[in-house]
Amino acid sequence: MERALSLGQEALWFLNRVAPDSAAYNVVYAVRVHGALNVPVLAEAVESTVDRHDVLRSVFTEREGVPKRLISEARLLALDVRDVGDQTESALAALVRAEASRPFDLPAGAPARLVLLRRTPDDSVLIFAAHHLALDLPSQVLVLHDLFEAYRASLAGSAVNWKPLRSTYDDFVAAERRLLDSPRADELAGYWKEVCAGAGTTLSLPTDRPRPARQRLKGASHVFQMPFDIVDKLTPASRTVRTTPARYLIGVFQALLHRYTGQSDFLTGCAAASTMGLNREGVAGYFVNTIPLRARYGPEWTLRDVVHETGRQLREGVARADYPSVLLQRNLAPSGAPGLFPVLVSMISARRGAELLSLAAGGHGAEMDHAGLRLSAFDVPQQEGQFDVTLELIRDSTAIRCALKYDTDLFDEATIHRLAEHYQAFVRAAGENPDRLVTRVPLVDDEEKARLLAFATGQSARPWPESGPQQGEW
Repeated sequence: MERALSLGQEALWFLNRVAPDSAAYNVVYAVRVHGALNVPVLAEAVESTVDRHDVLRSVFTEREGVPKRLISEARLLALDVRDVGDQTESALAALVRAEASRPFDLPAGAPARLVLLRRTPDDSVLIFAAHHLALDLPSQVLVLHDLFEAYRASLAGSAVNWKPLRSTYDDFVAAERRLLDSPRADELAGYWKEVCAGAGTTLSLPTDRPRPARQRLKGASHVFQMPFDIVDKLTPASRTVRTTPARYLIGVFQALLHRYTGQSDFLTGCAAASTMGLNREGVAGYFVNTIPLRARYGPEWTLRDVVHETGRQLREGVARADYPSVLLQRNLAPSGAPGLFPVLVSMISARRGAELLSLAAGGHGAEMDHAGLRLSAFDVPQQEGQFDVTLELIRDSTAIRCALKYDTDLFDEATIHRLAEHYQAFVRAAGENPDRLVTRVPLVDDEEKARLLAFATGQSARPWPESGPQQGEW
């Protein structure tokens, strides 16, 4: 059965055809399972979950130059069990990273895989990898939730109590087509054209190397947990400036980009879910649209001003997030430009009941009981090199997992490590005094000043910290 793709899926299909060996658009959720796991029952639960979600039985291909989704009656995805022996933690992490970075041959099989690495009978890692054109992260978590529910029911000898799916991803594709054929499409296009008119599509971040002629989609990540004192004060700090915690964090990051570049007018992208998405109805798929945020700063702008303006734009923009971002890129990006914006921000907040997202927010090693299993988060680098820099935030009420993903052709680890430290400093500064001028927030603390002074004078000083990920960061 042939199915049409959404415009976002079509764009990702063509990106995959340009770089079929790239894993830059792999979406990966890895979780460690502690205690005995009934592997035959888990394999049976995978079969039930594949039957429920037709995207897991889909092959993506072309018909006369037009990308299509072919739904198979056969199960294209099954649990892949590998006994890896009593590996060290670093060796196990390397095996997980290797699996996460294995590209998908989309025309040849399922756009997802489930791999169980068994270290010992009581210690294993379940890796769920998918190509982004098939699933976004909330959809991936939805599928995993269904899988664990099927496992729990099957282990108890009962039928799984899933709510029937009354919609499919085809309903989203049809809704998108109706929108584009309606007068509303012209209204949305006009709104976004006005937002972007005259804005700079380049951001002069200080790179470590010249930009290559062609983007290679090669990258790396620096993953860290937002310090507890920041998380604890985030909600009251955001209320002080009359915005939400998510918009607050995005606004502060834009202020930091302004300080790094000195540019007073630029665009950043913000990943947003289409309001036509069907996750709430239990449908898995790709529902992401990227909306542009316009940063226009004057010399007297305070952190409060920046956060307030970012919040306003997000409030208005999210309400208009149904307009396909691929059309924004096609119609608004200057000729020859690689895109409309070089920096992306992604924020996912775990709602009540979204246990698996809360687990991800807790970062590597965070633990919870779910579906009768003891699970812990297992961080794995992914979706790297898509943009110059991507800030990914996964938040629940007690933790914020942060990942700065970057193009390794442009940046060194040490540069991104300092960017992460400066971002935390900006968030603290905004909480302590939101009326401080953006230009007056210090980027260099006393320790770094001492190192810089020692370097300039040739005197000895404490060594620079290691720039790469420390043990346990992944």
